[in-house]
Amino acid sequence: MCSPSGTDTTGRAMADELRFNVLGPLCAYRDGVGVPVGPPQQQAVLVGLLLNGGKAVPMSGLIEAVWGFQPPKRAVTTIRTYVWRLRKLLDPQGAADSSVLQSVGDGYRLATASSAVDAGSAQSLMKRAVEQRRAGRTQEAGRLLSASLDLWRGEPLSGVPGPFAARQRARLEELRIATLEEHYDLALESGRDRLVVPELTDLVGAYPLNERFRCLLMRALYGVGRQTEALDVYQDVRKLLLEEQGIDPGSELTTLQQHILSGTPPTELLRGASNGKEGRGAELSVPVGSRRFRLPPPAQLPADDPGFVGREAEVSHLCAALTDPARTAPAAVGISGVAGIGKTALALHAAHQVKYAFPDGQLFADLRGAAKVSADPSAVLAGFLLSMGVPQQVVPDGRDERRDLFRSMLDERRVLLVLDDARDAEQLRDLMPGSARCGVIVSARSSLPGLPWSARACLGRLTLDEAVALMDQVLGPVRTAAEPEDARRLAEACDRLPFPLRVAAGRLAAHPEWSIKVLLTSLTQGHSGIDGTGTAAPDGPAGHGHRHLMPDQLAPLARLTATGVPDFTVRSAAAVLMVDEPTAERVLEALRADSLLGSSGPGRYRVRYVARSVATARLGRHDQAASDRALRGLLEHLLATACNAFALAAPGDPVQDAFRLRATVGMSFPDFRQAREWVRSEVPTISGAALQAARRPAGAEEDLLPRAVDLLIAVSPFAGAVGDERLRAAVPPLVRAAAKRNEPRTLGRAQFLYAVTAYQTGWPAEARKYAGLAISSARQGQDPFIARQALHGLGMLARAQRRFDEAVTHYEKAAAMAKRWGHLSGEATSAINAALCRALAGWADDAPSGQDEAPERWHVVENVPGHACGLC
Repeated sequence: MCSPSGTDTTGRAMADELRFNVLGPLCAYRDGVGVPVGPPQQQAVLVGLLLNGGKAVPMSGLIEAVWGFQPPKRAVTTIRTYVWRLRKLLDPQGAADSSVLQSVGDGYRLATASSAVDAGSAQSLMKRAVEQRRAGRTQEAGRLLSASLDLWRGEPLSGVPGPFAARQRARLEELRIATLEEHYDLALESGRDRLVVPELTDLVGAYPLNERFRCLLMRALYGVGRQTEALDVYQDVRKLLLEEQGIDPGSELTTLQQHILSGTPPTELLRGASNGKEGRGAELSVPVGSRRFRLPPPAQLPADDPGFVGREAEVSHLCAALTDPARTAPAAVGISGVAGIGKTALALHAAHQVKYAFPDGQLFADLRGAAKVSADPSAVLAGFLLSMGVPQQVVPDGRDERRDLFRSMLDERRVLLVLDDARDAEQLRDLMPGSARCGVIVSARSSLPGLPWSARACLGRLTLDEAVALMDQVLGPVRTAAEPEDARRLAEACDRLPFPLRVAAGRLAAHPEWSIKVLLTSLTQGHSGIDGTGTAAPDGPAGHGHRHLMPDQLAPLARLTATGVPDFTVRSAAAVLMVDEPTAERVLEALRADSLLGSSGPGRYRVRYVARSVATARLGRHDQAASDRALRGLLEHLLATACNAFALAAPGDPVQDAFRLRATVGMSFPDFRQAREWVRSEVPTISGAALQAARRPAGAEEDLLPRAVDLLIAVSPFAGAVGDERLRAAVPPLVRAAAKRNEPRTLGRAQFLYAVTAYQTGWPAEARKYAGLAISSARQGQDPFIARQALHGLGMLARAQRRFDEAVTHYEKAAAMAKRWGHLSGEATSAINAALCRALAGWADDAPSGQDEAPERWHVVENVPGHACGLC
């Protein structure tokens, strides 16, 4: 039966309202009375909430904690059932609205302090013991270590299933081993060699490959005069390591053996000749006058983020790798992801979680991998050496010599390195330690292949609930709760990236008079931020986070954002940037790595809101002429390619000559199917470019509207097969923009497009009206192509309403016009439809002359895969 455990610094029993024991079978207590924790899977849910530091755990995190990545179909329902039961057990009076087990988004948060869990108490006692020992208060350190070890009741989380519990077991076991090492190390320093020999003998039997326990036992045996037995311990572990792993013992064991063989007095071993731990005191000292002052171990970690949100699975995975007791090489973990994704925050958060396992110090370096000039590894090594007590005059001049001295100083030490924002693997090679006791956390934008990683985490965007929770940390939950929908939309506008979210929330926090909607509107309308008056400001949520961008990145960014189009394929981006496709892809990937572009699929990139902010902050506002030139390049590429696709819908006809195309050469296609697939892939870009052209003011230097209208007409034969509403949604703005210009040719084509859209959406009256308007405008603008198409469309509308005589009239006019123009497929289509309406009306005996040509016309139409370019 479990008993409530937990002591404060004086050893008095604590009487917290709720306490949890995990250093053995899982137990819970309320006011000292045991609370049942339920079946094993329910315990796994409780552990997933309990050992996340009081932070909210999303539903996905709880599912992974219990079942890993292969959950059952009813996993969500099962988790909710377990949470309901836990609420009743932990807070029966407030089970309906528990103050202990709270709902947060789609997940939950267990509101407990770390001191309410015996593992938290054990870790705190261990940390304080190390501090007391460094300060020379060994008696107090020994008492704290004993109190920490007294909390252990067996295998941690015994019987709790699930991958999260397994990772925590490994982490807690490493904590116990570190505490035992510190405890017996201090006991030997205090002269209790004979007392600890039996206990160390048991530990060596339980952990035969733990070289640190072997060292401690060898020192204890040597200290009581049992030199032969001490050397036998070395030979036993050497044989075991060779048989099981094919390696020799580490330098600490080997050096200790040499000292014992040479007869070094045991008191000299305590001063550091062999221990590798006590000996560091002499090395970490600096001369001041005639005296030497001992330096504390380096503790260079920047502060952990108190508002850190999410990443529970990543934190657990990285911490387990960093504290793996079975590792035979330095624990090296890599964190990769685009700019603003939270790599540094995760690296520091994980580092603070595991620093207890690295009592000999923590080193931090910003390698500035994304800057114009990155950090020199030689200079970083010099800084590390100085931090570890090497006098400046002793630091070698050469990079290789600095690396060798650095690795020698780290040998057998337990030091954690955090190398932030690495450029590449080459920058890291000389900074990596060689001792298996050390750990390294590296953050970089790329995954840095080629390095010996123990674990890696490639970060994606936060979930929507996590993004809103992050804003809660900055703004406070009251403010986001007042505008919940706008808060969620702002999170999406910042692409759920931690850095833009923090900057946007920081702006709002600094201006309590602003609403979330005001900032959201500014972002989504293309402004970069908000100044003190509520108008656009020159720097937005990510502007100052991309100062490192070079001109060869800024210029393409400016050109892409100048178009106003949010979505690009590599081909269309190449047209805007005026480069070949491989070069365009390299540029796009570089901007994606900086979080300025997102990837919505293979070969497709999305311009994020923050990209406009960065471009404006670094280069100023785009002038209208530059913006028009960028959009013109895109439209001409799309139109030229669409004309090539259109030619496959009407082969051999002069229809494609009706488009106002300049000398631009677009992509070509081997068949109609591939042309259709191109249209399908480019729908977001085509519709976006058309909408941007419609928004350009009348009288602009570049009148882009005619190209946009022609572009939608050119892809109209594929619209039915593509079935994308975005193409139809772009038509009404084009009509409104064309109506403001005194150019009947463009207006007629826009009206024809609207007629097609109205027909497809089931508005025959609107379709009839705008087809008639299109004919009038086309005749005024001398545009026979649109006049014929609109006449054919009127015939289709009349036929659908069974007004066959009217349909025949329209079809015959359309056929005659197509014949004069040389539009073979158009003539055939309209003539055949006229004949069909005559047959339906019972006029088969009244066929017009030339009707015997119908078979040839059918042959023409059958060979045109996309001939229906009218109101189809």
